[in-house]
Amino acid sequence: MRVNPYMVLAAAAADWDRLAALLQPDRRPPLTAHLSRLRTGTGDRDTATLAARALLDALPADESARLRRHGDTGRFTGAPGDPQYAGYAAADLCLLVLDGNPMVGPVLGPVRDRLLREPSTPWTEGADPRLIALTGTDGHRRMPLFQFEAGTMPWRIVLEVNAVLRADTDPWGAADWWLSRTTWWDGTPAALLGRGRDAELLGAARELAAREGEG
Repeated sequence: MRVNPYMVLAAAAADWDRLAALLQPDRRPPLTAHLSRLRTGTGDRDTATLAARALLDALPADESARLRRHGDTGRFTGAPGDPQYAGYAAADLCLLVLDGNPMVGPVLGPVRDRLLREPSTPWTEGADPRLIALTGTDGHRRMPLFQFEAGTMPWRIVLEVNAVLRADTDPWGAADWWLSRTTWWDGTPAALLGRGRDAELLGAARELAAREGEG
């Protein structure tokens, strides 16, 4: 491949909302396999080339040509660090394709990284589905520790609020609500756990959910 494969993958990540619907379904498994190897580090630069080629083969000819133009930055030399396209990197395409993780790019990527820096514990089979589980850049799921009162026992109010915030379908939004400073209090909602403020937490979550429902 005479183009930079990392740039091709990054450009695809930047336009993935549109490109995903154009992929030929039978061509998607090879792309998934190569991206999985690329993320785990079991592949080298040849893996990036294979992933980029699988992507280009799965798209209509005009879209493949467009991505090739984005990747036409000279032959890939194996220089350290992934090149970016509009703030997206090849790693972002791994998140989108392998995990369906929308927290990528220059806007949502920093939010993802901030939330993943919070203390957490690995997700375990059988965990309450109302608990927030975030998928890291390595593909592993983890649960922010603020949700637990002691050991593996979650706060009851956390489960109630998470249900209101629909953490099962929007775990990142729910985590951001808990772990960000708000105009409601001088601090984060998570910092109020165990301080007799459960009714306020639930009320604030319900008001937010009502406002979003109106939109």
